[in-house]
Amino acid sequence: MKKLTKDLEKLGIVNVAKIYRNLTPAELVERALERKEGTLSETGALVVQTGKYTGRSPKDKYIVDTFANSR
Repeated sequence: MKKLTKDLEKLGIVNVAKIYRNLTPAELVERALERKEGTLSETGALVVQTGKYTGRSPKDKYIVDTFANSR
């Protein structure tokens, strides 16, 4: 646990009371709902409001080589 704490500190995450690791998607949704970080849609999908500046920059360009992964 000490190494994990050090790794998180390198990322700027400090003073964490609890650390959850390797949660299932259902557990992640449950935690988000408990903390009022989102709601469920009519279809059961988690809906969150991410704020004003969450889109990527129009100048960002990424190329994905799907052919290399299919060999």
